[in-house]
Amino acid sequence: MPVNKGDVLIIPAPNGQNKTDSNKTTIHWQQMWKDREGDYYLLLAKNKSQGYCQVPFYIQAEWYNEEGFNSARSMRKGDNDTYELTIDSRHQYAGKPEARFVVWHDKERKPYADRFLQSSLLKQGTDLVKEVYGLLGLSWTPAAKLYEATGELGQRLWGDALQTF
Repeated sequence: MPVNKGDVLIIPAPNGQNKTDSNKTTIHWQQMWKDREGDYYLLLAKNKSQGYCQVPFYIQAEWYNEEGFNSARSMRKGDNDTYELTIDSRHQYAGKPEARFVVWHDKERKPYADRFLQSSLLKQGTDLVKEVYGLLGLSWTPAAKLYEATGELGQRLWGDALQTF
């Protein structure tokens, strides 16, 4: 089931267990003819509104901390080192109609949606990325690394825009 506006996501707390180099990735894009980049954490959130199904969730690295979570609008401390977040117009998404991933970042950043999956994949092909591909209904094969062949410039210039909830 896709994530929808108004859904409540359960987000893992920003601690040493969830804030690791293995789930941090750098996204590269071009905006206003300038090269840009930003770090994001990839997490598996749970959609409380839809039977706790898993949702790939990217968050701008600078925002993934206790201070930011405790002061964020629509963010509530949950149980067991989690936070609850209500999806609204501050969040963006991409994916198929039946499976989406969510991005929470400064919307002045304009990376294309596929940069998130490509950058995560190219980083190291972690088990987390394989699980995300499965959740989004994408096939995972060693040949998936062919994204590298599209070239860095092409990856920065073309793609599908993130959509706002």
